[in-house]
Amino acid sequence: MDSKDITNKEESQQSQMAQINKALAVFLLFFGAVIIVAVFFTETFIGKMTNLAAGLILGLIGAILILKTKRKRETP
Repeated sequence: MDSKDITNKEESQQSQMAQINKALAVFLLFFGAVIIVAVFFTETFIGKMTNLAAGLILGLIGAILILKTKRKRETP
């Protein structure tokens, strides 16, 4: 194999990994939003705070993954 084939293979793997990370990030953001909406349908204060904390944590992880994926794509 020459260096072009190796470089193309590495770029292909990085692109595929970026797509997987983006899909995971979108899922986490959506799931976090669903859990935050569940706060309004929870009866107890502890349940509301648990749902709010879980939703915010999942949303934060999803947002960080999206930012991380965009930064990797922008760097040469």
